[in-house]
Amino acid sequence: MSQQKFLNPNRIWFTIVLLHIVGSVLDSVLAILPFGRIIAAIAIWFFLANIQEKNIRRIEICIAGCIITIFMMYSIDISYQGTILLNELLLLYVFWACQNAYVKPVEYCHLRKVSLKSIGLIIVAAIFLFIMADYVNACSMIAFQNLLDDSLQAIVNKPVEALVVVAILPAIIEEFLFRGMIYRGIANKSNKKIAIIISALLFAFLHMNFNQMCYAFVMGLVFAIVIYLTDNLSVSILLHMLFNAFTVIITCFEKSNAIQAILQCNIAGYTLFNPSLTDTQGKIEISLLIIGGLIAILSAVIAGWLILLIAKTEKTTETTINNKNILKDNDNIFKNNEKWKPDLRFFAGSGVCILIAILYEILL
Repeated sequence: MSQQKFLNPNRIWFTIVLLHIVGSVLDSVLAILPFGRIIAAIAIWFFLANIQEKNIRRIEICIAGCIITIFMMYSIDISYQGTILLNELLLLYVFWACQNAYVKPVEYCHLRKVSLKSIGLIIVAAIFLFIMADYVNACSMIAFQNLLDDSLQAIVNKPVEALVVVAILPAIIEEFLFRGMIYRGIANKSNKKIAIIISALLFAFLHMNFNQMCYAFVMGLVFAIVIYLTDNLSVSILLHMLFNAFTVIITCFEKSNAIQAILQCNIAGYTLFNPSLTDTQGKIEISLLIIGGLIAILSAVIAGWLILLIAKTEKTTETTINNKNILKDNDNIFKNNEKWKPDLRFFAGSGVCILIAILYEILL
C-alpha cells in the first residue's frame, strides 16, 4: 500500500506541477535575499545526501554536486539560476518518493547500460528527430509566441554551463519523472499504450506555454515509445540530452562557419534546421508547409527505424537479460489488476498548466 501511495502517477504529476509553481515563487523570493539561492542549493543537496543510503561515496557525490551547483549559479545568467534550483528540487522529489516506496530510483525506472552500437544509432536518430521537431515548432509559431528564443540568448557565450543547465539536467530529471515514474506507474496498472499518450501529454503540459507544448508532446511520444521498445531509461535520457544539446550548440555557436553552413542547409527553399514557414510579411507559404511536412515525415520514419534497431540491439545484450531478473520485484509494485484512473489531482495539475499557458499568451 505504501509503495502504491508514493508511486501513484496522479500524486507524482500533481506534486511536479506544485513544485514547479511553488519553486518558481520561492526562487523569486530567494533572489532578493543575500546568498538566498546558494543557501537553498546547499539545503537541497543536504536533504538529498540524507535521503540516500549513508555511505561516504554518496555523500561525496552530494558535496561535489553542491559545489558544481554554486559554481554554475555564479557563472551563468541569473535567469537560469531558478532553472538549476527547480531541477534539483525535482531530483530531490524523485529520491524522496522512491525512498518512501522502498524502491531504488535507478532500478524502478530501469536505468541500465547502453551498448556502444546503440549510442551511435541514438546520435543519428536524435538528428532526424531534431529536424522533425523543428517543423512542428515552425508550425506552432504560426499561432503561438516563441518564448524560448529570448531566454536562450542568456547562454550565447556560455556553452559549457548551457549544456549542463539546458541539456543535461532537464534530460535526466524529466526522463526520471515522466518516462521513469509516471509512465511506469501508469503502465504497471494499465495499458502501456495509454501510458505512452498520458506521459507525453503531461510532459507537454509542464512546459506551460503553447509553443513548447506542441513539439514537447511529439517528443514526449517519441521518448515514451523508446521506453516501451527498449525498457531502458538510459536510451531516452541520451536521446533527450542530445536533442537539447543541438539547440545549445546552434545557439552558442550560431556565428561560426560550421553552424552557418548547417543552418543554410535547405531542400527547395525549406531550411532543415530552425525553419520558418512564413514570408517577410508573416504570411504562410504553402510550398514550404508541404515540403517541410514531407521532410518531417521522412525524418520521423528514419528516426523510427533507427529506434527499432536500438531496441533490437539492447534486447540482445546480456545486461538487459540479467537486469530483467533483478528488476522483477519492482515491476510487481502494483500487484493488483486495477486500471489506472485519473483523479482530481491529475485534472487539477493539468488545468493549472493550461491556465498558465493561456495567461502567457494573453499577458506576453
